[in-house]
Parts: sequence; structure tokens; C-alpha cells
Amino acid sequence: MIELHRVLWMKFGVCVPNYGSSSVKELRMVSLEAEALGYDSVWLTDHILMPKNSGTPYERILETLTCMAYLAPITERVKLGISSLIIAMRNPVVAAKQLATIDNLSSGRVMLAIAAGWNEKEFSTLGTPFHDRGRRVDESMKLIRALWSGEDRFQDGSHIHVNFRDVVFEPGPVQERLAMWVGGASEAAMKRAITLGDAWHPNVAPLDQFEKMVARFRSMPGGEKKDICVRIGIDSRSDRSEYVGAQGEKRVMLSGNRKENAAIIEKLSSLGVSYMVLVTSPDGRVPVRSQFDSLRMIYSSS
Repeated sequence: MIELHRVLWMKFGVCVPNYGSSSVKELRMVSLEAEALGYDSVWLTDHILMPKNSGTPYERILETLTCMAYLAPITERVKLGISSLIIAMRNPVVAAKQLATIDNLSSGRVMLAIAAGWNEKEFSTLGTPFHDRGRRVDESMKLIRALWSGEDRFQDGSHIHVNFRDVVFEPGPVQERLAMWVGGASEAAMKRAITLGDAWHPNVAPLDQFEKMVARFRSMPGGEKKDICVRIGIDSRSDRSEYVGAQGEKRVMLSGNRKENAAIIEKLSSLGVSYMVLVTSPDGRVPVRSQFDSLRMIYSSS
């Protein structure tokens, strides 16, 4: 069997199932299998209070940061990520403290993507404004970086209503710079990735469309130097290379067709993608053994 990860220089992570029909035991099993096979990271999906009949697998979901803390002591090497943390629904100071704490508990293995979020009803239920969420994401990212770098004052929080001086935030993260990607496909997300993030983290749209998105991102000032680190579905049982995402949009998926998978990965590599986060249960209903089969298409323990 050709191990696709050896063909290319990119890194691979696994978005493990903290949502849908998976149990805590299955969350643990997929995480440990990903680490045993040699994947670079495991990732968790973030939602808090989805509306009924949302048409998504995220109505049943384990809280993201709690799951990250759970995985820290039962894994040893694999990095721990969130794809993507909806920071505009959270207190950014508390989130910064939680992430720094987990980075200490895991000996410096935390990484994350941050996104603005898309489900207006979820924001409304939580009593959180929806339409200025982009500005609050920008301010939250600046605030988190300020706290993590040891700054004792922050005066740029007009939308998140957080300003402070003469405070102590200790301990900070173990890592000198904890990776913070920016999720989303909009131009606002692209600009945010360039100005505030360490990488751009989109879902993979149909490849002709995705190629245009990458061209737009690369054309923006600073975009040519940023990493592109994608989120993409994988299901070894499927004979199709596309599925429908949570918002009804078409997304690319790695399937049981290994030749087609290789072509997709090579195309993404040619577009400059340096990291792929594989979603092993795109619809929240994939059995754990089938998720293992999908992971072994890319990394083999043999």
C-alpha cells in the first residue's frame, strides 16, 4: 500500500469525533489511533448550543476545551487543536486562560484555529451579538496574544468590552508562540489570517472553486507568505469525492478511491497547502472502525 503521507511534504492531523453519535470511548479510541499511526495532531470541533433541526451533526457535541483537557494526559506526542474555536461566543480572557493552562498540562502541545462562526441562532440563544462578530474576533485575537506575551494592559477592546491595565496573567503558554490559524472562506477571514493569524484554515471546496479562493488569498498583501492549512472530510466507505457541509455547501472529501485521493492531495500540494486536518466523521455517524480504515489509508502502522 502506498502511504500518501510519504509522497508529499505536508503534515496531517485528524479532526476527532467530539460530536454526533460518537461516545467518549470512541473519541478516545480515534485520538489514540491517530497518535499511534503517526499523525501530527488531533483536533476538536466547536459549538455550544445549536438549534434543533439544524441539519448538522453538532446538536450533540462535547464541549471543546474540556475535551482538549481530557485528551492531554491520555496522549503523549500528538498536538491538540481546535477547528475552529468560535471565540466571538466566548469570554476571550477565560478562553486565553483555559488554552494556556492546557498548554501547560500537555507540555506545550496546544494549537488552534479561530473562526467567526456562522449560525446566527446559536449566537442569539447564547445572548451574543452576531453581526459584529468579525470585529470581536479581531479584538479577541489581539487580546489573547497580549495576555500570552505577558503584556499587563490592553486598551483595544471596544467591541468585546475588555480593557485592563496592571494585571497578571500567569502562567502563560509553554510555547513561545502558540499557533493560531484563522478559519473561514470569506475575504474577511482571509484578511484576518494574513494580519492576525499564523495560517489560513478553510474547508476544501470543489477544486476549481478552491483554486480561485487560493488565488485570491495569495493576491492579497502578505497572503503569498502565509501557510494554508485545510480541513477536509475523509470516508473510506464512500465512492464519492464530495459531500455536503453543515451550511449546505459542497466540500471535497477523500474517499475509498485511493487513486483519486492521491490526485486531490497532489493538487492541494501544488496550490501550496502545507497541512491537512482530516475529518473522519463528516456527518457525525461514521462507525469508529470505519474511521480507523480511513486513517490507515493515509498513514499505515505496517
